[in-house]
Amino acid sequence: MENLVVQSTTSKKHFNILMIAVICLLMLWGFSFYKYLILGIFQPLEIMTVTLILFVLIERMAARYSYEMNDKGLKCVKRGLLGTVTHEIPYKAIFSLSSYKPQLIGLVKFRRTYRFHSALDGREVWTVAYTVARSGKKLENRRIYFKPGDQMLAALKAKLPDKVVAF
Repeated sequence: MENLVVQSTTSKKHFNILMIAVICLLMLWGFSFYKYLILGIFQPLEIMTVTLILFVLIERMAARYSYEMNDKGLKCVKRGLLGTVTHEIPYKAIFSLSSYKPQLIGLVKFRRTYRFHSALDGREVWTVAYTVARSGKKLENRRIYFKPGDQMLAALKAKLPDKVVAF
């Protein structure tokens, strides 16, 4: 099997919305410094809160994601401001691949959930549910949210026909 690699994309609509949010937060941050420098009102909690929200928003915008299907399994890679994170999921460990629906959360308990999709990507969110053997041979359910795109989704349906569920 040939490796299939899909990269995250950028939707102009999503980019514009997030840039408006960043500009509004920058204005709020500037106003907080104005209050401190000109009016003498120092509010460190307000400044730190806006700074933290700005950092998280910019990190969500700057992150780039790639998904790779190879002979062994699915590999998800996130390259962001804080470094690179990689998750590899063997095909035999995957028990479900479904389009994201919030009401599914209560049906299966997941020990870990990872978000591997860009806020700027306009494609549909999908969920890969899989099991991992932990110490003591205890199985743990995990899930990854990602945006595979049509080409990878078709390849996943061909590779795992009984495990792909679209709602």
